[in-house]
Amino acid sequence: MNKNHLKLLRDPSTGEDLNILINKSNGDEVIEGLLKSSSNSYKITNGIPRFVNETNYSDNFGWQWNKWARVQFEDENINRSMEGHTKNMFKTISELDENKISNKTVLDIGCGPGRFSDIVLDLGGLPVMIDHSNAIDACKENFKNNPNILFVQGDALNLPFKDEVFDFAFSIGVLHHTPDPQRGVLEANRVLKQGGEFSISVYSENSYYTFPTVHLWRKFFKFLWPLFKHYPPLIYSNIFGRFNHYLGKVNKYITYPFRIIFPTTVLPDVRWSVLDTFDSITTSYQSGHTIYEVYYWYKQSGFNKIRPGNWRVNLIGTK
Repeated sequence: MNKNHLKLLRDPSTGEDLNILINKSNGDEVIEGLLKSSSNSYKITNGIPRFVNETNYSDNFGWQWNKWARVQFEDENINRSMEGHTKNMFKTISELDENKISNKTVLDIGCGPGRFSDIVLDLGGLPVMIDHSNAIDACKENFKNNPNILFVQGDALNLPFKDEVFDFAFSIGVLHHTPDPQRGVLEANRVLKQGGEFSISVYSENSYYTFPTVHLWRKFFKFLWPLFKHYPPLIYSNIFGRFNHYLGKVNKYITYPFRIIFPTTVLPDVRWSVLDTFDSITTSYQSGHTIYEVYYWYKQSGFNKIRPGNWRVNLIGTK
């Protein structure tokens, strides 16, 4: 983190301002140190403030995004079947463009390895990235040539940022992986400036991700995780994810009966199929929602000018 980033941060437990104790730095970049309030202290390691335990219920995402750190980035998909998908997904869900976000601060809530903030940078925005898992380390590595970006390991449901410090915020495919998605919307409202926009996309209640056998396999692999870590779901994803992917190239309809028992996602790029299958069967929390439910979250959190987007369960609201 840069020393100047301190003005954005607060103690997530008490809301107090933080002081910084630097153990190792490189110019204005703080590499190792502590952030301290009167009540708590938080480590800075690898240039990243850590407001949650480095191992937590999101460990699967940490492993996942450190393994597949750049698979979904636009520059990794040039002349491939998923070229343009990440950019189109971001612009459709957020409705943000260069005219809106140039030189504006944009909070990426649940950034993973940072593929959507990569688009923010291309549009001239100033991203700040937060993730609950150590995927934030993969994210920092992906943006190592951008030393002024703030990377934070923290909780989307208890953001370690001061009130009203961001111009825009988004959370794409994240809050349904938390124990209280509505709380995440409330927190996004708190950290936005007046007039700022927050966009969200979550799983629908009748999607592949909420299918009963997906939940059964997910519970099975979470039971095995303490003993065998990522190996069982990785083997499953590589075998069945690849099988259904190539079978779907013959005829996607013949994959359906098989996928009822051995659920996988089927995407045009086999790498994405394996990754997304692993994602769906390893998470601790995975919920589906209706557009009306998410609209209620927005209203209860104080957003105005709430409008639906064009990506499944997708809303945009203004503070």
